[in-house]
Amino acid sequence: MKMTPQRWLAAIAIGVAVGFLVYFMFPLIVVSAVSATVASLVTIGVYRYLDSNKKPEAPPKADPRKQLRELFDGLVSLNILVREEGLHTAVLARVEGIIDKLRALLPEINERYPSHELTWTLNQMAKEYLPKAMRPYVALGRQDREDRRAELLKSLDGLEAEIDNVAELVRGDKMGDFKAKAAFLRARFVQGL
Repeated sequence: MKMTPQRWLAAIAIGVAVGFLVYFMFPLIVVSAVSATVASLVTIGVYRYLDSNKKPEAPPKADPRKQLRELFDGLVSLNILVREEGLHTAVLARVEGIIDKLRALLPEINERYPSHELTWTLNQMAKEYLPKAMRPYVALGRQDREDRRAELLKSLDGLEAEIDNVAELVRGDKMGDFKAKAAFLRARFVQGL
């Protein structure tokens, strides 16, 4: 609903034209001035009404390959980070296993069910949840990592189990279970990030 300078000029021009027309019909300056003002305001109102009825343009569709590449790039960055930090072998193995499973599942689910809620949720798990679970752990000192390793492994176990469940749903083509699983995963992993 932005009034551009061209629209302001058009509204004023219409008002002035109506004012002159009224002045020639009734040679009263007050009547023509009021008519010009009313015509300008009506024109502005029409512009605003037309703008409010325009349907917003749909955002350009994102390239699915580009989105998938961004997800993979994020997973590779996370993998490099956990390797460089010299994490315990159990943590490293679990994170790499999850990344491998996501790497195998993400292309399939994004290709077969691109606009499904479960696809979005799984993408968020790869993009947001796994990095947000790992980065604070990586930032800890050695002793704090040791103290929290069991807690992290338990969290990663839950994540890996859910990825396995989603893989089973996708490969078994059990679309009826998708919606319930998507709602569960969103509540468990994605919301509150």
